[in-house]
Amino acid sequence: MKDIFTIKEFKKKNRKKNHLIFICDHASNFIPSNYKNLGLKENHLRSHIAYDLGAKKFCEILSGTLEQTSFYANFSRLLIDPNRSELSNDLILSESAGIQIPGNLDVANSEKKKRLDLFYRVYHSGLRDLIKKKKKEFDKIYLISIHSFTQKFIKKKRGLEIGLLWNKNMNLLIPIQKSLIDFKIHFGRNFPYSGFHYNYTLDRHSQFGRIDNICLEFRNDLICNEKRINKYINVFEKILKGFLK
Repeated sequence: MKDIFTIKEFKKKNRKKNHLIFICDHASNFIPSNYKNLGLKENHLRSHIAYDLGAKKFCEILSGTLEQTSFYANFSRLLIDPNRSELSNDLILSESAGIQIPGNLDVANSEKKKRLDLFYRVYHSGLRDLIKKKKKEFDKIYLISIHSFTQKFIKKKRGLEIGLLWNKNMNLLIPIQKSLIDFKIHFGRNFPYSGFHYNYTLDRHSQFGRIDNICLEFRNDLICNEKRINKYINVFEKILKGFLK
């Protein structure tokens, strides 16, 4: 079976005092063969219900350009969602976007525990250890989560390009939104999702805002196209360089 997570780091000769950790909870649509795709068709596994389209590539390019650290999940959120609490009803979905997930119907407690132990807890332990390590190496670290959302939702088109999700800590939100205004980027604050409810990974690993953090949600049609993704890579390279001293 694949590693549960991947860490990519860059060693720089002229190391700065601050450091960014990019997190991609929904980077992969991988489901181990013994789960038989949870009874889903291949087209469903290639869709947004299985993972965040474009998010991993964006995360890889941006973290590589800035020579910062990135952390990726290597399993589909359909198995178990690392960006949800263990007590959440959305931890293992039986339906997503109107599509029933046969392999998640009536999941026994023993199977839930198995997925928690094999995927979820390994993922969060790995991220915890990475953050602990980087806190020792740098004066200050920032946590930046990368996600994507669909352009169309319930027959309505979403016009915004980027959502900035935050909860309690606004230290990254304020300067980033100012820069996006300067770049004339159409963004939303805690929209299309609320950072008060859908920021579990960041809430947990930032110790509820003690570490500066933000979730960047990109409309996925804008980061699945090479020309478009380069536009946003360039924008965020310029924005985030300002946090690296």
